[in-house]
Amino acid sequence: MIKALLQKYKEEIIISLLTLYVLLLGLGVMGELFNIQWILNLPLFRI
Repeated sequence: MIKALLQKYKEEIIISLLTLYVLLLGLGVMGELFNIQWILNLPLFRI
């Protein structure tokens, strides 16, 4: 059942993951360029 759903919605899942990646990348870039501390303090962007 899960395999059938993955095959049926494969393109939509890939597009949504790529969209999420681009949005997170853009958020990180905006935080770095404009030195927005609340973005830079997110656990996702800490080293």
